[in-house]
Amino acid sequence: MSDKRRILIADPSRVARTALVRLLREDFDIREEGDGESAWQTLVLDASIVAVVSSIGLPRLSGYELLSRLRQNRLRRLADLPFFLLISKDETAPNREEAKERGVSDFIVRGGSADDIRRRICRLVNWDIEAVPDDADSQAAFGNRTLACRHLCNQMAEIADPETWSASVLAFGLESESAISERFGAAIMQDIGQRFARVIRAKLGPRDLIAHLGGSTYVVASPGTSPATATAFAQRVCSALGESRIRIAETTVQVAVSAGLAALPAERGKSAAQLIEMAVSRLELARQTPGGHVISSDPPADDPFARIQALLRQENTREQLGETGQQLLPILRLLEQQFHFGLPLAQMEEQLRKYASHQPDPE
Repeated sequence: MSDKRRILIADPSRVARTALVRLLREDFDIREEGDGESAWQTLVLDASIVAVVSSIGLPRLSGYELLSRLRQNRLRRLADLPFFLLISKDETAPNREEAKERGVSDFIVRGGSADDIRRRICRLVNWDIEAVPDDADSQAAFGNRTLACRHLCNQMAEIADPETWSASVLAFGLESESAISERFGAAIMQDIGQRFARVIRAKLGPRDLIAHLGGSTYVVASPGTSPATATAFAQRVCSALGESRIRIAETTVQVAVSAGLAALPAERGKSAAQLIEMAVSRLELARQTPGGHVISSDPPADDPFARIQALLRQENTREQLGETGQQLLPILRLLEQQFHFGLPLAQMEEQLRKYASHQPDPE
């Protein structure tokens, strides 16, 4: 069995597909499809595919329609799949910007060199933290919050129409930062965070800037990056790095990464500093729910589930739990009606009412 990573090439031209296969076959296992609908079925059925290289003009389902199905899919494996668009060498800047807005990860120029094509694909599909070279570039210092803010501000000042401009701020960090720090020490926790940051930095574009905010928390300021592209990248960060196993002394530890995202134009009117603060705040929310989550919006102020999650993160009195339990009773009744669990709802309601009204236990 081949240990090469598998990519899908979708193009109506057999000659074009053959040329790409010839360039990439030493590094990748390749599947080919000549139309968009067949490409979609292949992506759904073959979970080993790690990237798509596609042209726009596919029959049955265009390249953009294929991309839309991926980005809107609820299955993370599909939603955050790297999507490389095949373009001509004279493709205009507006067309490239439109493609980025739709969620294209990067571009592959027809007739480009094999080294450039391989580099672009490997940049987004290789998430092995051990593969990052331990050289001067990988050890380069990260910026700070001020530098990230200035980077965005300078780009925003040059935009003629700020109402339609895209930008994103991605905050990421270890999901279990406190637990790792308590178990192994703050220095080890920070070292793991930096190793992850070096992996991510290798995948950023020339206009992006990554900055360290403390602990294992970093932000990526990305001028010109659409919310769709930023969300797909954030999900890819969490899903790919969440599979990492780190060896610390004689112990192997499974680590996970969470992310928070703030983006323009969705957060229209926000300054660069406010975007960074929103992304960091959402990262903290994501860290509170295990599983490498990405949070890109603030929860509703009156969300009852948000209140329940807040209760789970603190020490609670019987009175607080009694009040919360009373709010959950309608849901419990509905579950009982549908699934017949045999819940003692009457007794539960009586007990919850007693605790909520501060009645002491009988002696």
